[in-house]
Amino acid sequence: MMSTSTDKPTVDHALQSVHTLSGLELVKAKDAIEQFIYSCSHTLRSPLKSIAGLVNILKSEQGNPEIDPAIFLSSIEKTVSKMESVLNELEQFLTNSRQSLTMHAVDAKTILDDVLHECRDAIQTANVRVTTSIKQPVALCTDGNRLHVMLAHVISNAIQFRDTAKARAEIHVNIKVMASVCLIRVRDNGVGMTDAVLPHIYELFYRGSVQSAGAGVGLYVVKEILNKIGGIITVRSEVGVGSAFLISVPNLVP
Repeated sequence: MMSTSTDKPTVDHALQSVHTLSGLELVKAKDAIEQFIYSCSHTLRSPLKSIAGLVNILKSEQGNPEIDPAIFLSSIEKTVSKMESVLNELEQFLTNSRQSLTMHAVDAKTILDDVLHECRDAIQTANVRVTTSIKQPVALCTDGNRLHVMLAHVISNAIQFRDTAKARAEIHVNIKVMASVCLIRVRDNGVGMTDAVLPHIYELFYRGSVQSAGAGVGLYVVKEILNKIGGIITVRSEVGVGSAFLISVPNLVP
């Protein structure tokens, strides 16, 4: 009987802790959803207004020889592209939240080549010189889709925050696969970040610069992916010099 009376408060206390934890998680999830909806509305409303304004000008100025429709259509196209980028970020945010991990053997070079191929238009438009170095003497087992998304966000971030005052924007990607870990370094010569901005870059919907074109989801998704697969990310940055992201991904080869 002594054992029973001693155990009961312990069990009750454990159940109470679980209920409290569940409640906190629900509150956190509710706050994230509210913030998510607000950010979607705020982020997409501005480009929609821009498109509507450009369309109204085209309609009202039809037949005006001083109005070149091609210029307006080009602006609309750029705005639509920006909206698509934002929606892609939000979709990846939701996908990472609900999709389970799928670990399998991957080729680091193939994944990086696919990412750079997807970014080729942005790289060419921004006149960025990208150099790569990949060393994979051993097999790499990880979630290939998430590794792809993670690399895409970090490289896109480097393109977006390039320093237009410099003669040439540069991005250097180094990947080294070892028996227990895959090390990834993405270094650029972009605008860099202040000490005030650095602590917030992984926060959901945080945009620390007027150059931010997305929804402020990219680096948050990167951090969440690494949390799921047990990886870590660190960054060094200096204003006017550039930034370097160092990512460590566990190699889960059986």
